[in-house]
Amino acid sequence: MHSRQFQNVFLTKILSDIDRRHEKHGHDPLLPLHQLERAKYMKLTSLRLTLFEFVSIVENACFMATTCLQLFAICFLDYGLFWLLETMSFHGHQETGLEVPAYVDLEIKGGGFVADVMRGIANAFRPLTQKSILDVNPCLPLPVKPDYAEYLIILLLCLLAWLILLAEPYILRTRHLIMAYFYPKRAKERGMFLYNMISEDRTSIFKFVRRRKRNEFNHTRNVKHTRNFTWLNNRFSCLIYMCSCCSCCQSTERCTICGRSLTLSNRNPCDTPGCKGVYCGKCFEKSHNKCCLCNRPVDYGDFSDVTEVDDSSDYSEKESFSERQYRKTCGGQR
Repeated sequence: MHSRQFQNVFLTKILSDIDRRHEKHGHDPLLPLHQLERAKYMKLTSLRLTLFEFVSIVENACFMATTCLQLFAICFLDYGLFWLLETMSFHGHQETGLEVPAYVDLEIKGGGFVADVMRGIANAFRPLTQKSILDVNPCLPLPVKPDYAEYLIILLLCLLAWLILLAEPYILRTRHLIMAYFYPKRAKERGMFLYNMISEDRTSIFKFVRRRKRNEFNHTRNVKHTRNFTWLNNRFSCLIYMCSCCSCCQSTERCTICGRSLTLSNRNPCDTPGCKGVYCGKCFEKSHNKCCLCNRPVDYGDFSDVTEVDDSSDYSEKESFSERQYRKTCGGQR
């Protein structure tokens, strides 16, 4: 709220009121926006994102992806450990049991100290159990089945977090409505600042795009094809021609400057032979009905982009300043 430039790219009702008020005083209407301006300015209800909103979503998405990956790893390890123990227990219970190997029993009869010692030594080599089959079931692990409801809750929370992340930019746009309700003076000041900024950018954006198209046309016209491209063009000329015909049939003709789709009613092609420039009515009118590709910038009103300079050889035969002063002073003739 304290900055006039922060997120001040949305078209609000205040801007519409300012535009109508200026139009009543004889100014050109600012709305609706031109084709080149719609990429930068948008309505509050637009689904498109600004650059600031897009960067914010990318940062939050990276954090959410890391968190979801950690939760998935924890759940996967939990279920994987349960599956491993369950598999061990299942196959362990399928065993028939382990038989006690055969052994030789030594029985010592008689009494006395020596007999007792020998009897103790013989008992040490006897098995601990007298059963013929050993039961290993008490030694097998008994895993606890995981609670799948917890997995479902984690999944729902992750989906809710992603939903909040995607809806966050659109929810934050309501700050403009809240500011307009509680601080109408500040909202009008920001709206006036946006109006002036769009008015100033309207001319500069159009000139920038027009100069870029002119430079691209001059660059592609002077570039020579390499040998490899020429060889491929000669070999596949028929295929290239068929592809170009298909693309021409599918795509519509667009304005050279703003890229708007053209119809027969608003199509203004260049009269110069060989020039590919074609313009809509607004762009052609702003360029003083001149093509920006084959004409000089001065001809279509761009006086700040005068790139053509006269050759100094044209003035080689003109008299210099010293010669002119000498002729005026001495009365001589050149």
